[in-house]
Formats: sequence, C-alpha cells, structure tokens
Amino acid sequence: METELNEFLKQIRLRVAATTHCRKAAMLRHFYRWLINQKKNYTELKQPDIEEYLRSLDGGRQHRQAACFLIREFCRYLKVPDNPAEKIFFKPERSKRLFTVPGQPAIERMLARLSSRTGPLVLRDRLLAELAYGSGLRRAELARLNIDDVDLEERTVTVTGKGEKSRNVPLTARAVELIREYLAVRPARGPLVISHRGKRLALASVAHILKYRVGLRPHLFRHACATHMLQNGCGIRVIQDLLGHTDLESTTIYTHLDKSDLAAVVREKHPRSQPVKLLQKEGN
Repeated sequence: METELNEFLKQIRLRVAATTHCRKAAMLRHFYRWLINQKKNYTELKQPDIEEYLRSLDGGRQHRQAACFLIREFCRYLKVPDNPAEKIFFKPERSKRLFTVPGQPAIERMLARLSSRTGPLVLRDRLLAELAYGSGLRRAELARLNIDDVDLEERTVTVTGKGEKSRNVPLTARAVELIREYLAVRPARGPLVISHRGKRLALASVAHILKYRVGLRPHLFRHACATHMLQNGCGIRVIQDLLGHTDLESTTIYTHLDKSDLAAVVREKHPRSQPVKLLQKEGN
C-alpha cells in the first residue's frame, strides 16, 4: 500500500499548495500506520473501521472531517469496493464563527505604528504587511516572491499561488515606494524578503513577523484586504481575481459583510429604501 500512497501524494501535489500537501501527507501516513497497527488491509476496509479510526484522532470535528474526506479520496484512487468512507457524513455546525476583521482605521494605525520605527528589518516587516494587506497575498506567496517577480514600472508582481498557478497582482503605491526603499539597502537579486542572515524567509517566519511584530496574522491581512475593498465598492469578481480564487464561493467566504454594513448598503442602494413621496389630494 505504501507505493500506492506515494503515487497518490505525488498526484495531488500538482493541484494543492505545498503546505496543504504536507498536511495531507502527514494525515494519510498517520492513517497508514494505524492500518498496520490494526493489522488491516485497505481492500477489506469497512465503514465501522473508518469510524473507529476517526474516533481515535486527537483534535476537533474539523480535523476528523478533513481526515475522512482525505481517506474517501484515497479510497477512490485505490478503487476500493464500496468505498467505506463514502457514506460517513458530519452534521453541519449550528454556528460558524466568522473572522473578526479589523476596520480600516485599525489597520492604518497598525501600519503607522510600524512606520515610526527604523532599520532594514523594520523596512522588510513594513513591506510584508503592505503586500499582505495591499495585495491580499498569502504567507506562502509572500515567502516565494523573488525580486525578478516585481515590475515596478507596471506596478505589478507575479505571484505563484496554490497549485503552482501564477497570476499578476497589482501593487499599491505604498508597496512600490517600500520596495524601492528596501532594495536600496539589500542585495538586488534573489528572494524579495529575507532574514537577517540574507536567506529566504520560511513560512513560519513570515507568520511570526506579521502576527507578533506587526500585530495581525497573515490570513487576516488578506481577509481585511478583501473585506475593505468590498466595503469600498469593489466588485466581487475583481476581488476573486486579486486573491487568486478559482471558485467564487471561496471569495464570498473571505469577504463577508457584517450586518451593519449590509443594512447601510440596503438603505443607500435599494430603490425601496428611498423616502416615500405622498401625493396630496387636489384642494387640500
């Protein structure tokens, strides 16, 4: 089974991000070890076996559901008769917690506070924050950027996203200024954002810098970018292209409007929200 497992992982590597692939590989290898310990053969698996494995997992409902979906996909790949994971369903959560996105003034204060400091590393941190918020880049996309990917004349950057898909993303005016300032104090070739040793930043380092030195997790910067653009009147399709989403449904999750925003839009835009002009009867 190990050969089939490696072939399956090689196949899905072509359509998922590197971090997602590592997570799926670890999850599937854990299931493989469990099968060995239980002395079970995948060709003889039954639904109760999968359910027993899922109950043995540490972690919450979301982790078990992800494991079940992955096992289901793997069994399809193996063409296991009567896929034992096919009929395992999870009850929908009663309430789904949405991200709390900082407002535009909060983001501006965060970036202004960072701008008050000096030094090459602070300049790098400011650039990371500006790219995460201004262009909505993921942490993996930030880490993989090279100087050659940047076109300062066109004010764009070529980003390699999930599934090795490339897209051109516009740069904000502030990002262009920061890139010029940053490149003046560091080597002009290689990775765009580097550590104090001159090496490419690891994913964990990007996350640490944005969360603890700037003040917000990378994906919340991305979420704030999309949400604030939507609030300022940007079309959902434009945001979809900016974020690099293949499925529009993914964009709607990242760009939810809270109820106060929705109420304001309805009051302003809906024709039935305009003041009613009462016609007076003649002679009154």
